[in-house]
Amino acid sequence: MRKIGAREARGGASPARAKAKLAKHVGRKPRATPTHCGNPPPLGARASRYVVLAAGLLAGTAAAQPSSGTVDDSLSALPAVTVSGRSDPATSVGPGIGYTAARSATGSKTDTPLAEIPQAISVVTAEQMRDQEVQSIGQALRYTPGVIGEQFGGLNTTIDYFVVRGFPNQFPFIDGLATETFFTLLAPAVDPYALERIDVLHGPASVLYGQTVPGGMVNLVTKRPTREALHEISVESGSYGNVGGRLDLSGPVTQDARLLYRFTAALGSSGSQQDYYQDKRVYVAPSLTWQPSADTTFTLLSHFSYRRSGYPSADLPADGTLYPTARGRIGTGLFDGEPEHNTVRRAESAIGYEFEHRFSDTVTVRQRARYTHVALNEDVVGNAGLQDDFETIDRYGFAAKASADIFAIDNQAQFKFDTGPLRHTVLLGLDYLRSIDRWAENDALSVPSLNLYRPSYGGAIEYGGVDYSVTHHLNQTGLYAQDQLRLGKWVATFGVRQDWARTDEYDRLANVTTQENTARRLTWRAGLVYLFDNGFAPYLSYATSFQPGLGSTYNGAALKPTTGQSVEAGIKYQPPGQSSFAMLSLYDTLQKNVTEPDYLHPDGSFVVQTGAQRVKGVELSGVLDLGTGLKATASYSYMDGTITASDQGFAGNRAVNVPRNTVSAWLDKTLSQGLFAGFGVGAGVRYIGRQYGDSANTVRMPSVTLVDAALHLDLDRHWRFSVNAANLFDRVYVNCQAANYCAYGLRRNVIGRATYVW
Repeated sequence: MRKIGAREARGGASPARAKAKLAKHVGRKPRATPTHCGNPPPLGARASRYVVLAAGLLAGTAAAQPSSGTVDDSLSALPAVTVSGRSDPATSVGPGIGYTAARSATGSKTDTPLAEIPQAISVVTAEQMRDQEVQSIGQALRYTPGVIGEQFGGLNTTIDYFVVRGFPNQFPFIDGLATETFFTLLAPAVDPYALERIDVLHGPASVLYGQTVPGGMVNLVTKRPTREALHEISVESGSYGNVGGRLDLSGPVTQDARLLYRFTAALGSSGSQQDYYQDKRVYVAPSLTWQPSADTTFTLLSHFSYRRSGYPSADLPADGTLYPTARGRIGTGLFDGEPEHNTVRRAESAIGYEFEHRFSDTVTVRQRARYTHVALNEDVVGNAGLQDDFETIDRYGFAAKASADIFAIDNQAQFKFDTGPLRHTVLLGLDYLRSIDRWAENDALSVPSLNLYRPSYGGAIEYGGVDYSVTHHLNQTGLYAQDQLRLGKWVATFGVRQDWARTDEYDRLANVTTQENTARRLTWRAGLVYLFDNGFAPYLSYATSFQPGLGSTYNGAALKPTTGQSVEAGIKYQPPGQSSFAMLSLYDTLQKNVTEPDYLHPDGSFVVQTGAQRVKGVELSGVLDLGTGLKATASYSYMDGTITASDQGFAGNRAVNVPRNTVSAWLDKTLSQGLFAGFGVGAGVRYIGRQYGDSANTVRMPSVTLVDAALHLDLDRHWRFSVNAANLFDRVYVNCQAANYCAYGLRRNVIGRATYVW
C-alpha cells in the first residue's frame, strides 16, 4: 500500500499519474477525470419472406463476444425532416437527402450554403448517425476528415474527447452556445439520438465563438419540433448485455400549427468489454416552438439526463498493453479499479430558448440562451504507476462531489442590403458565457496494489477528510461583427471580434483566491470564394483564435492567452441539382503559448508556458447520394504535426495523437425494387496511421484498420430492422496518452434494433 497525494489523485503532474496528461487541458487545473427509410412497396405476397429475414437480422445480436479474460496474447431516425416555414439558420439542413447537407450557420452564424463558407466544414446528418448506429458523439465523428473522434479508444462514452486537425477539443458547442467549464465531466452533454446533425468547422472559429482551439470546433445541433406529425419508437439489444429504447414524437399542438412540440427520449443499460462495468442512462428532451406570425419564431429547448456508470480503465501501462512483457499482454477485460468503487453518478438539466424576429427583408434579430446545471458524484480507483516487476501497479483513490452552473447567451442582429453592385449580409453580435463549478474531494490515504495478471479485489481503502475544495469562475464577453459581401460570383467574408475573459480559482479550505487571470484578445477572419457555374468553388482564408490562460506557474505568474493562427486554401464542389458535396483543403495552423507540465515541481498542478505546435495538412472528403438508395461518405487526411517550441526539450518532436494519415469510407445501399426491396447493407473502413502518445515520442502506437458493417430492412413504411457491427473483425488496438496512461480500443460490438414509425 502507498499513500496517495491529492494532486496525484486528480491526475496532476505527478510522474505516477502521467504528467503529460496535464498538457491536454491547456493550463487548467487537472480534471478529476482521466478523461473524454426508405419507403419500400407494401408487403404483399413477400410478407413471410420478410419476416423470416427480419428475424434473422435481429438474431445477429447473439454473435459471439470477445473474451474478457485477464490475459490476451493475440494483440497482433428517419430521413432528415425539413420543417416548412421559417427556421433558425443554425439548424437548417437545406435541400439535400441522405448524408448530404447543403447549408449551415455554424461557419457564419447566418444561413449560408456550405460552398460559400471560406473554411472546410463537415456535416454528420441524423440519417448517417442512424445508419451507423452511433452510441456517442465520438462514434458519430469516426468518418469525419481530420477528426479523431475517440481520442482515448472509445471505452468511456460518458464524456467526449476528440482531436480536430491535431488539436484536442473537449468542449463541443450545443446549438451554437459554449459549454466551457474547468472540469471535463461537468461539461454539458447530449445523447446523439437527440441530434439533428453535427457540424464540424475546421480551423479557427474564435471570430464567431470566442475561446476555441485553432484546429476547429464541433457544434451539436439538437432536434426541433416539426410541422408534420412524426412518431418513432425503437428497442435495441446487443453485445455486453446492451438493452435500451428510444422515442421521438413531434407535430402540431394547435390546429393552425402555430404551436409545435417535440419529445425525444433515450434510455439504456449496457456492460463493456471490461469486467465490472455497468452503464445505466436516461435522456429526455422536450421542446416547443411558437410561431405567432410568419416573421416571429420562439423555440423552447430543454433536456434532462441521468447516468450511473462505471469508470473504465483508461490508465493501463504501455508495458503489457502496447508492448508485450514476459507475462504476455494484459487482457482487454482487465479492470484496474475496485468493483465497489469506480462509479460516476451524473445528473444534468438544461433549459434554453431561441428567438428570431424579422422586421423586414433587411433586418432580422435573433437571441439564443441556455442555462445548464450539472451535479456529479464520483468515486475512483486507478493506476498510480507500474512497479519494477512489470506486473503490479500502485493505485490511487479519491471520492468527489461537484457541480456546475453554466449560462450562455448570444444576441445577433442581421442586416441585408446593397451598396451599388455589392450585396451585403452584415452580422453584429454580443455573446456572454458564465461558468461556475465547484469541486470537493477527499483522497484515499492507502489503496491496495493490484497484480495486472492475477487481479484480486476487495482490499480495504482508507479515506481521509476533504483535502481539496475549490470554486472556479469563468466569465467571457465577446463583441463581434461580420460582413459577407457578394459581387457577381465572388463571395468575401470579413469578421472581427473582441473578447474579454476573466477566470479565478477560490480555495474554500484556505479561504483565499489562489489564481486570477484576465485576458483581452482581438481575433479576425478574412476569406474569399469564387462560385463557378459548374459547382466548383475555390476559396482562401486566414483566421486567428485564442483561449484565456487558465491556471498558473509555480511562482504564481498568470498565464498568457493561448493563441492560434491558420491559413487555408481549397476547393469545394457541389454538382448543380445533385445531393453530393466534396472538399479539398490545405492548411497550416500554428498554436502558441501552449502549456506543458512543470516537471520540476511534480507534486503540484503547475505548468510552464512557452510551447508551440504547428500542424500542416491536407483534407479530401466527399459525401454523396445517387438517388438510387446508394449513400456514401469518404475522406482522407494528412497531418504533419510538430512541436515547434518546448521548455521540456521536445521541440522538433511529433505532436501527440496526430497520425500522419487517416482514411475512412462508408457506403450504404438499399434495394428499391425486386423481391428484396427495402433490404440494405452498409460497410465502412477506418484507417488511423501511426502516432505518438507522448511529447517525448517514446510511446509509439502502430496503425490500425477497423471495419464496420450494417444490415437493415424497411417494411411497409412502418418497420425498420437493423443490425450493426463496429470493429467487425475484432481488431485489438491500444491508444496511449502517456507511458502510464493507455487504454484498449473498443472491440467488436454488435447492436440490433427494431424501429416502428407511424
